[in-house]
Amino acid sequence: MNRSIIKYFAGALVFLLSMSSASVALASEKLDSNSDGILDQCQYLPLATNLAFPKKFGKKNTSVCVDIPVKLEKAKIVFNMDTPAVDKGGNANGLKHMAMMGYVMKQQIKDGLIKPEDVSIIGIVHGSALKWVTKASTQKKWIDTIFKLKSEGVNIHLEACAAAMNGAGLTKKNLYTYTAEGNPDPKAGGRIYVNQGAFGRELYLQNHGYAYAEEGNDHSGK
Repeated sequence: MNRSIIKYFAGALVFLLSMSSASVALASEKLDSNSDGILDQCQYLPLATNLAFPKKFGKKNTSVCVDIPVKLEKAKIVFNMDTPAVDKGGNANGLKHMAMMGYVMKQQIKDGLIKPEDVSIIGIVHGSALKWVTKASTQKKWIDTIFKLKSEGVNIHLEACAAAMNGAGLTKKNLYTYTAEGNPDPKAGGRIYVNQGAFGRELYLQNHGYAYAEEGNDHSGK
């Protein structure tokens, strides 16, 4: 698989999420646009951050005027996470953006703008990012967020690469699981699945209509 051709960077991913959130406006008002989807006059449509984190960013966008709203009829995406890229706050870019996409889709489902069965969000972790999904992970809050979204009806989950686990001397017992009162809670989506091999799995998903997203920026300062 030629990963250089299909690689998406973090900025492009946030743009994708922002576009998906625009369907809220499309469902509530008629927006004039040409055949390219460009509006005759830009609109202050809600952004991904508004839908994902309304308490922090508010429910409305009042600063960035959007030229191209996009309504998603299906949302099938695989996040490739093979490097431990983090933002300036130390948050894993891949897990954070995956959770943001999950929040956006949760809102879309709630508003009746997309069917639950048309949503599938998969995160595949391997390489040096494998540490994110172990019991010693520093990113447990994002994993718990993904587990919670799954328990709330969003088709979202994480996968670890078996080949990478074997190379690192890890087994399933080393993977992080959500616990409720000390017991694993599968009903809360608290399980990380193991696939046979990351690249083959990603290729399979792309061949079955999944968009591919990869984090390419490391802001760890190292």
